[in-house]
Amino acid sequence: MSKYKVEVDLLLCQGHGVCVEECPEVFEVVDMDSGYPKVRVKAEYPDPGLRSKVEDAVRYCPNQTIQLVEVD
Repeated sequence: MSKYKVEVDLLLCQGHGVCVEECPEVFEVVDMDSGYPKVRVKAEYPDPGLRSKVEDAVRYCPNQTIQLVEVD
């Protein structure tokens, strides 16, 4: 399995928490001073064994703010 990095566009994230439901090992929702809660990536380079769960988080994110970046 190839290594990958998880990125979240915090300008678009509204903290719905669907990603946390899909993969709590990688994501958490934190309160922000700006008003909206935001997602925090707990594991920027997650274990390859979690990839399918992370892909589900990407797929089901209501605002489509999460992406996977392949890393060499």
